[in-house]
Amino acid sequence: MEKLKSLPHKNLFYFGFIIVIIFLLLSYWQFSRYKTNESESYDKVNQDLVSIDEINLTPSDTYIKLNGSFNLVDYYKLRSRVYNGESGYHLIAIYRDQNNIHITVNHGWIPLEYVGFEIGNFRYGFEGFLLNYDIKSPVGQDDSIGSEYIFRIDKNFIESDQIIDLSDKYVHLTSNCGVGIECAPLNTGYEPPHMSYSIQWLFFALCLSIVILRKNKII
Repeated sequence: MEKLKSLPHKNLFYFGFIIVIIFLLLSYWQFSRYKTNESESYDKVNQDLVSIDEINLTPSDTYIKLNGSFNLVDYYKLRSRVYNGESGYHLIAIYRDQNNIHITVNHGWIPLEYVGFEIGNFRYGFEGFLLNYDIKSPVGQDDSIGSEYIFRIDKNFIESDQIIDLSDKYVHLTSNCGVGIECAPLNTGYEPPHMSYSIQWLFFALCLSIVILRKNKII
């Protein structure tokens, strides 16, 4: 305790190590994203036939055929999606069935500034994978109510923006994705460099720790 009181740069010591902890948390978060992506596998051999009221009871990553008739409510453009080296968006649509049950559907990829895509009402249902919604990280950018652009497929945000209730999972289409829309693969194509980011934040934490300790003549 006496040694801490006599530190020549106490503000740097205390504030600096708060930043170090933040860097370590960011490193851990990126590593967790890397491990999640690494463990994902998608089986298109076995397909389950489900109804919309069974979605909450069906495990995520299940390959499904969702029967029914669905009317388009609205859509968003999911930012910063890359396909075959080209930047673009994923088209995220909201539908409701005849019983006014709502569901979110990822149609796939469109290039930047492209306006020739077409989606609409679906009379024969959807085929694809059931996925869990994204969870906003503490450092992520907020989505804006009323905007056509989003940064993540966030159930709470979409429900607030549309003033609706949604099923607990959304559908990532693998066929019949729409006119001018590329069905987006789930485990191929662009892979965010989460491991590199994790190492980068860890390196920043180490460098800052060394600076703090040397300035305070601890090492």
